[in-house]
Amino acid sequence: MHRCIISITAYLSITAYLLFTPALARGGETAEPSAAEAEVEAGSNGSSGVAGWFRIDTDSLGTQFWVGAAHPVGSITLASDVFLLGSWGELDIGPSFALGKALLTPMVGLGFDFAATDFTTLIGHFYTIYDADKIYFESWIQLFMNSPFADGAEDVLYTRDFLLYKLSDMVHVGPQVEVSYGVTEAEDVLSLPIGGRVNLVYGPRHTLGLFLGYETEAPEGADGIAGRFTFIQTW
Repeated sequence: MHRCIISITAYLSITAYLLFTPALARGGETAEPSAAEAEVEAGSNGSSGVAGWFRIDTDSLGTQFWVGAAHPVGSITLASDVFLLGSWGELDIGPSFALGKALLTPMVGLGFDFAATDFTTLIGHFYTIYDADKIYFESWIQLFMNSPFADGAEDVLYTRDFLLYKLSDMVHVGPQVEVSYGVTEAEDVLSLPIGGRVNLVYGPRHTLGLFLGYETEAPEGADGIAGRFTFIQTW
């Protein structure tokens, strides 16, 4: 069952990429400008053209703070962000490609533990976002390479996928699945929460998200409740 769910999750990510990208690359009308288009518009109005965002997540890991931006550099857009969790920090950077209503962002990151004063992980990311009139799809694929920094450390492949239907401009709902898979020592599913997500969109700049689901890999005797609160502000 686990391998089936992982295969379905990977299939959703790859299918979204293959189906959405060719059509979007041909152009067409969009309901609202993409992130890269907004940056170009900002630059033409005399501003720096840098689009930024701030994000807070609270889940089983604790409270995490993110801040990032998309920088026009010549003919490309360069995305960067900083992720903070306790004494652990991560810096990510990579190009961002806007194709109509889709946004594709491959990134590479490096994690540092300020308490231990040592690097802990190298991270590869691939983010896919598709934002249409009635549908919003988001996919994360992340590989945390910990073993080069500590003997016996587990490398982990993590995916997060959710597909939302826009009931209104403010309320978006749909399913979400996340998978953490140990690729070196465990070679097995470490975490697999499945559930539903609600996004409350307060105008064009603020989003409050709630994910609530069941952790299929919860220890025996645990209630298995999994979830996350998310707040995002953009500018």
